[in-house]
Amino acid sequence: MDHDWLMKMLEKRINDKRFLGLIRKWLKAGILEEDGQVNYPVTGTPQGGIVSAVLANIYLHYALDLWFEKVVKPHCRGEAMIM
Repeated sequence: MDHDWLMKMLEKRINDKRFLGLIRKWLKAGILEEDGQVNYPVTGTPQGGIVSAVLANIYLHYALDLWFEKVVKPHCRGEAMIM
């Protein structure tokens, strides 16, 4: 999951800049490798992180809804929705 896209998705619903900053820091936190090097990820969420599942679900919600609206719905007859 791309961090920039996730932050844009969160910014649609959250106006608190400090909270968004905390999420951004959480996403950008370095990962200490076995060789002592620190890796700074640009995608994904911290494995085992407390908010990782929530962030993944938010990302999926927007990605799935957008795909459904743009790709699936135009090929449907009548009303179509995801529940």
